[in-house]
Amino acid sequence: MDNLATIFSGDLQQLHPADIADRIQRMPLDQVADILRTLPAPLAGEALAELEDEIKAELLQEFSELELADLFQKLEHNDTTDLLGELDDSLQRTVLEQLPDDVSVPVQALLQYEEDTAGGIMSDRFIALAMDETIESSQQQLRRAAQFSTEDISYLYVVDHDQRLRGVASFRDLVFGSPHKKVADIMQESVTFLRVTDDQEEISRQFAHYHYLALPVLDQQDRVVGVVKASDVLEIAREEATEDMQLMVGLSGEERVLTPWRKSLPGRLPWLYVNLVTAFAAAAVIAFYESTIAHWTALAIFLPVVAGQGGNAGMQTLTVIIRDMALGEITRGDGRRALLKELFLGIANGLAIGLAVGLVAYLWKGSIALSLVACSAMILTHLVAGLAGVMIPFSLKFLKVDPAMASSIFITTITDLAGFLFFLGFATMAMRWLGVVP
Repeated sequence: MDNLATIFSGDLQQLHPADIADRIQRMPLDQVADILRTLPAPLAGEALAELEDEIKAELLQEFSELELADLFQKLEHNDTTDLLGELDDSLQRTVLEQLPDDVSVPVQALLQYEEDTAGGIMSDRFIALAMDETIESSQQQLRRAAQFSTEDISYLYVVDHDQRLRGVASFRDLVFGSPHKKVADIMQESVTFLRVTDDQEEISRQFAHYHYLALPVLDQQDRVVGVVKASDVLEIAREEATEDMQLMVGLSGEERVLTPWRKSLPGRLPWLYVNLVTAFAAAAVIAFYESTIAHWTALAIFLPVVAGQGGNAGMQTLTVIIRDMALGEITRGDGRRALLKELFLGIANGLAIGLAVGLVAYLWKGSIALSLVACSAMILTHLVAGLAGVMIPFSLKFLKVDPAMASSIFITTITDLAGFLFFLGFATMAMRWLGVVP
């Protein structure tokens, strides 16, 4: 196995760490660990950081404390922090003790922040210029900052002697400015910034709206402690979109294809039980009208059509509303406009689909009564679908619950109940009060 891992790792050394992660993350964990041990520690650490979180958490258990310290110490501090976050507290402390001070100290500073805040996602790789320094001395400082890559210096932040943010300087002014001028003379004082406690979802909205390349992160004393880059926010946006999509159908928001089934089961099963309860509620409506169906068997053919169309219409509305909520594009007052729009669409779509279903019912069964019942039920079901598609996410948001939280289960329950109730209710009235005889 060691020889195989050595041969395989030779090919991997020519690849980007993300490509290495793609190659190895579907292998058994012990094989992945062997391959990483044969790679140069810096490359192995970067590949480890690129793995899916579920695999990463289990894979870390394959290494000793010394091996983990060797893998971590060449990584960027925020990547090391993320990996340490996958370890239990005792192992985390042990690995930190094995790291050199120039790594452990900044990493411990990053570990204090919640992972879904600006402090938790920021990098501590940034360049801060002293406002009272000359342009010439600042240029020399930049020349000495060889460890920084291009993306680390999107902006040059200007600070005072207490490291408090005072402005931002452009490369152009720093290059062409008079060498004896102070940095304070060329800086722009108005700077957009983040606080270490800012939520990552709100940060993602800011980057999407204003197209920033990076934003400085300040602590409570206005000191610059890190920077959030657009590349970091892109990953956050992807994760948030994935989470919302999964929450809508009752998943945990964190499950992936490679997530072990033992972890997937607890996240899925509770919502399947909720769905089961709502399915029995819909079944109870059908049971209430059992005698109607027994006398007019053609109704059974159109039951899933009415309910299914209502569910699809509700999901269309729900998807639009949750998407705009997630991106912060819905403001106060938009709820009423959205409700009026969806009610109008519900009537229009219900009428169009209802006429089509009614026509099929007449041509298939030759019954005008069945045609009218199906058409009327379809219109009202679409109306309820539009209403529910707006009200469910707004109600969840009012209750301070994620609007995407299993909302598809609620919407399909409401549309099923409404569809069955309207369709079978109208059929019962047609039989009892209008003398319709199937």
